Amino acid sequence: MLILLFGLSFLPLTVGIGGCTFDRPLLGEYYSYENGLEAHSSFKENGDIDRLFYRRESGAGATRKDSGGFLVNRDIGECFQLTLKLNYYELIYRDKSQSCFQCYQMFNRTKNIIQIRKSSCGETTSLVTNQMNFDELCRSIDEQSEFITLFSKSYSAEECRATIYGTYHFTYEFREGGIGICDNPTSRLISCPDPGTPFESINQRFRMKYGYCKYLTSSFDADQLNQCLGSWLTNDGNIITAFANERVGSERWYDKFRCMLTRKDQPQWFAKSLFAECSSLSSPTDGPEKVIITPIIPEEPIASCYFPSNLTGQWINTANVNARVLINSTHIHEIAKVNNRGWLRETYYVCQQTSRSQYLVKSVTKGECFSYYICFDFKDRHHNILRYRKSKSFMSNLYNLFPNRDPFYEVCSWTSFGNDANWKYQVFVLDPPAPIECPFTGMWTFKQVGQPNSLIQTRIRGGITPRPRDHGWFITCDPQYMVSQWTICGDQTKSMFADREYCRQLDPYGTPIGVYEQPDYIYQCAGYWREDSRSYLITYDRDDPYINFKCWVYERIDLFKIYLSRSAGSFCGFNQTSQSYEAQDGADLKIELEEAERIHDDCPIRYDDGRNPWQIVDEFLFYYASATTLIPSLFIYIFLIILILNFF
Repeated sequence: MLILLFGLSFLPLTVGIGGCTFDRPLLGEYYSYENGLEAHSSFKENGDIDRLFYRRESGAGATRKDSGGFLVNRDIGECFQLTLKLNYYELIYRDKSQSCFQCYQMFNRTKNIIQIRKSSCGETTSLVTNQMNFDELCRSIDEQSEFITLFSKSYSAEECRATIYGTYHFTYEFREGGIGICDNPTSRLISCPDPGTPFESINQRFRMKYGYCKYLTSSFDADQLNQCLGSWLTNDGNIITAFANERVGSERWYDKFRCMLTRKDQPQWFAKSLFAECSSLSSPTDGPEKVIITPIIPEEPIASCYFPSNLTGQWINTANVNARVLINSTHIHEIAKVNNRGWLRETYYVCQQTSRSQYLVKSVTKGECFSYYICFDFKDRHHNILRYRKSKSFMSNLYNLFPNRDPFYEVCSWTSFGNDANWKYQVFVLDPPAPIECPFTGMWTFKQVGQPNSLIQTRIRGGITPRPRDHGWFITCDPQYMVSQWTICGDQTKSMFADREYCRQLDPYGTPIGVYEQPDYIYQCAGYWREDSRSYLITYDRDDPYINFKCWVYERIDLFKIYLSRSAGSFCGFNQTSQSYEAQDGADLKIELEEAERIHDDCPIRYDDGRNPWQIVDEFLFYYASATTLIPSLFIYIFLIILILNFF
């Protein structure tokens, strides 16, 4: 007991000398706007904390140096205890004038921003109570309470590309005092680096040029140049960015600092604060100032050449099924979905110069900062297929600075297309494609190997019944005649018909009893060619709910067998062969066709490996023999022989 009393006699002395010091990132001078008052906070190295609160003068357009007019309150205290928690600092603040303690939760958002939540000021009487009250004091802070945002007066710019980057037109609206949305065509938001700046200093500021709307009293003309002070993600998914207006002097802190809120899934909407605080921002559509941005192109290039007339139309890029490509005589317009929420990326390729099959274009993308030179190397169009190579991009500003340099010579050089030995032509397919003759015909039975969810199954196209033979209507078929059939026959040689369960049984009159059955899959042939000793085929399936276009690698193994490999997407993989069915090769299904034509099926085999896809199909002379074609030909030959004999 004596030892305990002896120890307790020294504890008040420990409280009397208790304290801490400040270092980065808390050390420094800060400005904030709290409850209608301007606050200037100073966290000194020796642990002292000074906070001065000013009320702005009525009608003052800007604050005076380090003050807003009338001094309302001054808090002088010191750091009593500083503890680093999981993601914030816990500061026990002792007020020197009131002899009370406060608990501060200090969140270091960026190197320029600190957000705090604090408790009320509680008095303490004894040491044991002090220790108890510190924990209780910090627990009394409501986790849903608003943050106070402190802006560093000695700030340094940070990267803000994660929040906004590019060139945009914007509309703006004020919640209070506004009577509508101001949509001036000259309003611009530009967040771009200066050409030639080091990579680490990219996009540390953005410019907002406000345009005036005639009938809106809340609109104005202004040209703000803002420096990014950093951004952070809140618990509910909001992205908050702090920034400082470079065109406001350091003596006008009230007009200098602002906050902006957006979301990753709503990148077109922003909410801005009117003061140096972030608590008034609830969502991208709920704030004192609402901004809606629309991406625009950084410049409008002028076309100086023409594309071939057979390139015009609406195409789809097989490497990106979410992209739509429109080509006219001078422009290529590519519209791609960046994500499944509908955010579009629009790129224009404007023809600048051409030579042989190469076309130098200037590329401009909506929402981007710069234009680029790109070279397209097109092969002649065949069927519904347009194959091309695309070079690396070169900034067009470089050639504006050095007019003696020829962009076509550099951009369309063979070295600009990359040095990868394993390359393939990219493919545009006409959307929707016109049916063409398939590269092979015949009647086949097939076996399939592949991913379980990619196999050809019995179904009703466009219906919901998975297996039409189960329940309801059906035909009675001997199991020995049930086969998987693949046909390209008769007058339907522009599509491949796949039937997982086809009955080849005949009735007593020689008619197939499954004559009225419908195929499970219909693959319309859109184009084929041969590249790198492999034969490729593009098909179109309008019943596919996700990917209408499929790429196949096909190969004739022997006189009666053909192997096909179907791509997982719409683009054939670099390593995909006719034997592929695994995802690592970019395939999901392998089909083995074996000839199964019966004597009266009238479905001969024709095969084209795609060596010359520009050849007219009629030159193959694969017309089917029949009595209507043989008998007239026999009479013509006899008549010609008689004429020749009579002549001699």
